[in-house]
This record gives sequence, C-alpha cells and structure tokens, in this order.
Amino acid sequence: MMRGWWLRVSRAGAGAGAGAGAGAGAAGSRVPLLLLWLCIRSCGSSAGRSAWAEHYGTKSRYEGVSRGELHASDWLAPANCSSLQVSALIRHGTRYPTRKNVPCMVAIHQLIRQQGDPGSSLVRALAGWHMWYHEQMDGNLHQLGVSDMVKLATRLAARFPALFAAQSYREKRVKFLTSSKHRCVNSTKSFIQGLESYLGLRDQPGGQWEVNDRLLRFFDHCQKFINLVENNDTALHQVDIFKNGPEMERVMSNMAKKLGISPVSITTDMVEATFYLCTYEFILKGIVSPWCDLLDKEDVEVLEYLGDLKQYWKRSYGYNINGLSSCNLFQDIFQYLDQAIEENERSQPISHTAVLRFGHAETLLPVLTLMGYFKDEYPLLANNFEEQRNRKFRSGWISPFAANLILVLYQCNEAQSLGEKYKLQLFLNEKPLLFPHSGNLVANYDEVKNCYQHLIEALNFSNVCDDSSCFHFIFFLFLLLLFIVYY
Repeated sequence: MMRGWWLRVSRAGAGAGAGAGAGAGAAGSRVPLLLLWLCIRSCGSSAGRSAWAEHYGTKSRYEGVSRGELHASDWLAPANCSSLQVSALIRHGTRYPTRKNVPCMVAIHQLIRQQGDPGSSLVRALAGWHMWYHEQMDGNLHQLGVSDMVKLATRLAARFPALFAAQSYREKRVKFLTSSKHRCVNSTKSFIQGLESYLGLRDQPGGQWEVNDRLLRFFDHCQKFINLVENNDTALHQVDIFKNGPEMERVMSNMAKKLGISPVSITTDMVEATFYLCTYEFILKGIVSPWCDLLDKEDVEVLEYLGDLKQYWKRSYGYNINGLSSCNLFQDIFQYLDQAIEENERSQPISHTAVLRFGHAETLLPVLTLMGYFKDEYPLLANNFEEQRNRKFRSGWISPFAANLILVLYQCNEAQSLGEKYKLQLFLNEKPLLFPHSGNLVANYDEVKNCYQHLIEALNFSNVCDDSSCFHFIFFLFLLLLFIVYY
C-alpha cells in the first residue's frame, strides 16, 4: 500500500515537472523527491531496522546481528570461582567503505544517471542521491565505531570489575595490542577512552598500546598463505564460478529490469557495490535507502552467500593454511593464560589481568577456524547455494563490526585437584560459546589445552608458513638447464 501511494505521488510530481519544463527545475526537484522517498522508507521500516540486516555479512553492525538480548546471567562465573584474566580478540568498530569499494559505487551511480529509465520513480530517486563516499575514507573508523568500542569497554569493565580495576589499569596490568591499520589503532584508543571514563581516570595520559602486525596481521607475514591463497588467481575459483552462475544472473537481470537498463551494462562488481551502498547507508546513517529497493530479499541472500564464499575460501575452511596461519596468535593467547596460572600458583600478583587485541575480521575468522568452530558438514561451493541456506558459516553472524572472542580464566576454590582448579569460559560477541571437545559452557583449563595441544605446543609459525615451492621450482629449472647444456 505504501509503495502504491508513493508511485501515485511520484507520477503526479513527474507530470507537474513536465508541465513546468526541464532543466534546472527538474534537477532541483531531485532533492525533495529523494527526501520524500527516504521519509516513506523510514516510516515503512521497523524502528529504523532493515529487514535484511542479518544478511549484511562482515559489513554488519554489531547490534544488528545480535541474536537475542544479552543477559547478565550469561556471564555468571562458575560456582565458587573468581576470574583471574580476560583475554580478548576484538575486531575494529564500524568503519567507512575501503578505497577499493568506492570506484564501483561511483560507476553504478553514473550508469543509473546516464542510462536509467527516467520514467521510473526509483531511478529518479537514485539519480538524485548524493554520492558522498570517497576514496580518502579508506576504511576509517566511523563515529559509530568509536561508540562500539566505548560501549564494549564499559560492558567488560562492569562485568569484570576486579580485572579492570583502576589500580590494575594504573599499574599497566591491562595490556593493549593492535594492528597498525588506523581503524584498529583508533578502535584501541576508543576502547581505552571508554575504559578510563568508566573508571573515572581523568588524569591518565590516554593509555598505552603496542602495535604488533606479525601477531594481528599474520596473513601478511605467512608466505605459504600469500602464495597459495592471497596471490593465487585460482584460489577463489568457487567464488568466480558463483559470480557467473544462475543465481547471480537472476540478481543482475532483476536489477536491470528495475532500472530499465540492459543486463549487459551491469557487472557483478556493480551489483556488489549496490549491496554495499544499501548496507552502508543503513549501518552508517540508519536509513533504508532507495539502493535497497534495487534488490529483493532473495537477491540479498545470494549476495550474502557470495560474501561468505569469499571468506570461507580465503579466511576459513577452504584451505588448511587459512586457519594454521593464525597459530602464533592462538599460542599467544594461551601463553598469557599460562602466565596468569603460574603467577597465581606462586602467590604472585597477576602481571596482566586483561589482554586486549584489536584486529580485523581476517584476524578473527582464521582463529575460530583453527579452533574448529562453524564448520559445516559439506564445504561451501558455487553449486550448493540452496543446500547451504541453513549453514553454520555465516560471516556476518560470526564477525560483524566490533566482533569479539573473549576467554575468561577462573580460579576455583573448592577444586579437588589442580586440573579442576582453573576453568575457562568462551564468549563470541558476548554470547556463551560451547567448547567443541565437550559441548559444555565451562571447561577445565587443562582439558582445553589438551584438546589444542597440537596447536599450542607443536606448531611453529615459520614452519607452518614456510613455502619452499618456489625454491623447488627454481631448483628444477636449474637441473633442466644443466641437462640441456651437457646433454
């Protein structure tokens, strides 16, 4: 009904515009037309929430994909136990589009303005839309991202007051590690700001942090990953097949029909850019923009799957090296937990009551893969979209903006043995996460270490990531050359 009313209004406006003549008057009418469209779309949405928010993949807002409310009871410590350390891996907060996304956004907007059906109210609304994204934004942290981190810091400090106490903070027992990317550094700063504000520390110099890309951008330092996946044109073969498959063809045909444009003029990159525009307008501005009307729900589900395919094959179960490349980071988490236990056994103060690491979706997904989470019975492929509708691997649910994996180490006073004295809890996006080896919410620390012993003790980053294939190839060429010369 709302859309029908809008169409009647837009036709009337178009008739009046035609009577008044073209030129500056027609161009000037774009702004009120777009404002009216946005007003109607906002009124038609549910409290400003997009019906597609759960399909926005790794571009999702933290609150938008939280399945159910966060309950204080979820964070209750095991009986007769007190927390010793919080160890966290946190994705940066909500950000602007990266530089590589903007040119495609510009391209689809220009195409609509040049070739779109001028008789379509949707085309007129999109043509009048102001392209405010630019390459200089390049993934900078948005103000909402600042808020993401401030709120997360406040919630963690409130849940673990003993670990985030003002004295511990002043004594630098709360440790911060970050990727060198500005969005991660600024997320770290924002978290510190929120923590200092909550603790009432107004005399602090703003906190200290350590930049460690070898730990938090391990994928840039793992040669085997770089050779086999990052720089391998065939690594995302399944993604390429899906882009040219029947599901994406239907999305492109549907979009072309709505615009009155030939399907051959629309590329898959433009379709993805349209999806990003719909997504960013919602997550950054809280509006359901006319860009979303170029896509139906089925289209959005297809585009979500396309994004999941990319993450699956480049960051998760598609290749073993994706998860294994994070072994240094995984071991670092347990080294700090071990240190806390050793110091506690010696009745020494805990050196680090909290260790907070700020990275990327590309940091978090491999770690969860290494731990065995969200693995489907069958791999995600270009030809099993329908079969994977209920898949476990949903990158937006796993790693939205401000995603976090939190490990909480406890000391339990009435333990019968040393093995039962220390327990561990896991939380993903502040929701309890079952341990894969037992299916329980709480596990003895020794049990968890035994489960991952082959990852914690046996793996060496240099051995995992060393790729000798180039050396073997060069050696083969050398032998071939010798053979040609002497024989």
